[in-house]
Amino acid sequence: MYYNYKHYYSIVPQGLADARYRFIAIDVGTYGKQSDGEIFRHSSLYQFLSSNNLNMPNARKLPLSDVELPFVILGAEAYPLLSYLMRPYPRRQLTESRRLFNYRQSRGRRVVESAFGILAGKWRILNKPIETSPNMADRIVKCIRVLHNTVTDREGVDEASLLELQNQEDSFNTSLDEPER
Repeated sequence: MYYNYKHYYSIVPQGLADARYRFIAIDVGTYGKQSDGEIFRHSSLYQFLSSNNLNMPNARKLPLSDVELPFVILGAEAYPLLSYLMRPYPRRQLTESRRLFNYRQSRGRRVVESAFGILAGKWRILNKPIETSPNMADRIVKCIRVLHNTVTDREGVDEASLLELQNQEDSFNTSLDEPER
C-alpha cells in the first residue's frame, strides 16, 4: 500500500500553512499510492473543515466594497472544489482569464510549498528514507512539525533561504502555470 507511482515506498504528508510558513494542520501516514485528493478526503483536516470545527474566520467584506467573501484554503488541481477549498481550473481548454486565475492561485499556494521546503531544508532526515515503522515515521514527522513551528516563532524565516527556495520553485514551473502574454 505504501508503494507509490514513482516506484518507491512512501508515506504522504499533507499540511496547511499560515502566511508565516507555520503549519496549522498536518496529516501524515497515508499510503504512498493514494492521490492527494483521496488522501485529503480521508484526513482529519477534511473532517474538521467539513464539520466546521477548524474555527475558520467568518466571511468578510472586501475593503471599500459590499462584496462579502469567505476565507478559503488553496489547493492543487487534485483536490475537490468545496465551499472552503479553492482549486485551479482544469488545464484543458483554459481561457486567458482562467489561465491567469490558475497562475495567481498557484502563487498563493507557494506558502505551503515553501513551508514544506523550509521544513525539509532544516530537518534533513526528511530528505531520505526514514528507516522505521510507518507509525514511528508518522510520529517523527509530527514532532518535526512542532519543532519547525517553534523555531519559526522564535527565529522567523531566513529570507535569503526563502528567496532561493522560491527561485528553485520558479525553475520547476511549466508554461501552463504561467499566464500567457
